[in-house]
Amino acid sequence: MTKRVVLLEEGTAEMKGLIGSKGAGLAALLQAGWPVPAGFIVTKEGCRGFCTRLAHLSTEGAQEINSAIQHLEKQSGKFFGDSLEPLLLSVRSSETCSRDMASHALLHVGLNDVTVEGLARQTNDRQYALNCYRILLEDYGQLVHDIPYALFEEKLGDISILDEAKLEFAIAEYKRLIEERGHHPFPQDVQLQLKEAMRVVSDSQCVLHANSRQELLRKSSHFSDETQGAAVLIQVTVNGERGEHSGIGTVYSRHPGTGERGMTGDYISSAISGGSNEGLDQLRRGDPELYGLLQDACSYLESRTKEIQEIQFVVDSGTLYLVEISQTRLTSQATLRSTVDLVDEGVLTKEDAILRIQPCHVTEMLQVSSTLSPELQLLLEWADEMKGLTILSNVDHPKDAMKARSFGAEGIGLCRTEQLLLSASRFPFVQKMILADSEAERKRGLERLLPMQQADFEQLFESMDGYPVTIRLLDPPLHELLPDIEGLREQREQWSLRNWEEENTAEVQELDRVIRRVLELHEQYPLLGQRDCRLGTVFPEIYDMQLEAIFRAAVKGIRQGLWVRPEIMIPLVGHASELQDMRDLVDHVADQVLGEEKRHCLYRVGARIEVPRAALTAAQIARHADFFSFGTDDLTQMTFGYSRHNTEKSSLHFAEQQRLLPSNPFQVLDIDGVGQLVEMALVQGRVRKPHLKAGICGENAADLASIAFCHRIGLDYVSCLPEQVPLARIAAAQAALLAQKQDHYKNRQGRNISTIA
Repeated sequence: MTKRVVLLEEGTAEMKGLIGSKGAGLAALLQAGWPVPAGFIVTKEGCRGFCTRLAHLSTEGAQEINSAIQHLEKQSGKFFGDSLEPLLLSVRSSETCSRDMASHALLHVGLNDVTVEGLARQTNDRQYALNCYRILLEDYGQLVHDIPYALFEEKLGDISILDEAKLEFAIAEYKRLIEERGHHPFPQDVQLQLKEAMRVVSDSQCVLHANSRQELLRKSSHFSDETQGAAVLIQVTVNGERGEHSGIGTVYSRHPGTGERGMTGDYISSAISGGSNEGLDQLRRGDPELYGLLQDACSYLESRTKEIQEIQFVVDSGTLYLVEISQTRLTSQATLRSTVDLVDEGVLTKEDAILRIQPCHVTEMLQVSSTLSPELQLLLEWADEMKGLTILSNVDHPKDAMKARSFGAEGIGLCRTEQLLLSASRFPFVQKMILADSEAERKRGLERLLPMQQADFEQLFESMDGYPVTIRLLDPPLHELLPDIEGLREQREQWSLRNWEEENTAEVQELDRVIRRVLELHEQYPLLGQRDCRLGTVFPEIYDMQLEAIFRAAVKGIRQGLWVRPEIMIPLVGHASELQDMRDLVDHVADQVLGEEKRHCLYRVGARIEVPRAALTAAQIARHADFFSFGTDDLTQMTFGYSRHNTEKSSLHFAEQQRLLPSNPFQVLDIDGVGQLVEMALVQGRVRKPHLKAGICGENAADLASIAFCHRIGLDYVSCLPEQVPLARIAAAQAALLAQKQDHYKNRQGRNISTIA
């Protein structure tokens, strides 16, 4: 039988899927004896039926709601729509909302031109009753008819002066505004009010935060996946806005900004002139017993939910009511601190703590400071105990290596040597070497670069003492190393116009030689031309120099007592013979330079897998490789046929906007396509060499889903930017924990099936 309505006293925490998280939480509190206003929940199923019937309740649904209202009438001694003892209801979503949203809510439902006078007699305060009616009209107009609050405020004028005459005028103006803008008068029928309130709350439970005067009682946080058919929470309205011992407030079980232990929050007493906010100090001084009850509620909820709690409460004539509870929206600092404290207090396990950390918590903390806070450092240490993947770092400069180590990188997964060689001070020597007409001239240029490169590698080995340093040999396309031909031609034309040829014959001849050499080296499609290992084949002297620099630096480091672990990456391998040729070169230079230190320098040679053919022929390439490094940037580029340098241009942007692609493949690894190539190559490579080391380097390497994929297929490492290392360490631990949970679930399911069989 479909359950359409559940009384709060009948609900349980386990009914969250049926009655919503807020309703389930309040029901559990009520069951445990905590003071919660009486109420009921129209379930998700009931509300879905309501929404699909074009705002017409079924007969059965209407009867169940009427029965629930009668139950509230018996409990309260008041009656819904009664002119003498009117029962007023608060209607709000029973779901939680995203952190940037505020939940729909309507307070004082049941007030009309007649019942407002009954409320005035009940409270002996007509001004208060009229103001409640005004608030209902204002919220009803905004939520039901989308009338901006600003239009109501224009009608009201100065809110600091609210006598009866002004309130009566405002009520009349509000009703006129609702009828004009909403094309329907405000319903005097309280049953119709309730139906409209339920409809608007259930049909679209979250709206952009509006500046409601009842904001304090309507704040909510965090996430809900459904926006239609949401459960609706209906409760007896409790009065915290009049009387000497009344007020409204919000408390947090811990400080939402810092995570500091101990209850904090706000309280507005109706007894204070102007409703000023003196915080919780006044409540602690004036009613320490009630204050202690709030503290107990915070402790109880934290221990039950294992989350920092936000409690909206009302004090009605000295009686405390817990009106709404939800998970607190915390800053990143507060999240990390409270998570560590909850582990220390035995509320959370270390594994639970790691699983609740989100990327924004880590990235936001690193934007406050470039150093790791004590809480983040401790969480990262826990993550390292749990993760299976090794986290390495990409570096462009030796100073990046120090930063990477400070963030916990366990080595360098990619040193981009082109960033070192193509700096402003070194690029002229590189260009001169490329433009040389003879091998002898080329070697003279490389002799100037050799000590510079050696110094770079010495610093890297020193920073990563004991950890691997993966060095990618020079890989830019040839055209990036050449001077601009148009600029050269313009310069030559200027010489001709000024008749300087005869005076500067040597300079003109050199300029003509450079132009001729650039034209000889020009390629029509440079990105698919002489680049990476192909460049090393055409100009082997470049790789000779880089390898000599690596092994010279290794010798120096070894003699200084360092544990040097160079891993030499051959870029853009497309054929096994290319890697074999380059490996022969590496071994030849190593023999020449290392000498007797070769036994202390256990270097590795690996292939950069970044073209589809390399992935498809990985078994052949693995014969000559000690490791595979999957360059997911270029592999994505060549698999999709997209240029990663044009990711913001119209085609890819259009594909994302039209949802032709689920995400930017240069930010999130394309698991279905590129990921399959990676997995295929890994399997083939390890068939040839079972202990083949393999990992990925790319801009999408630090994405959580990408790291989970890497863990699942059995890669050894992920290499990312230094500032992404902490996030990757957390993500790697989360991937390992989730995999363990899945394995445990599968094993348990298997045992259950075998038992049944």
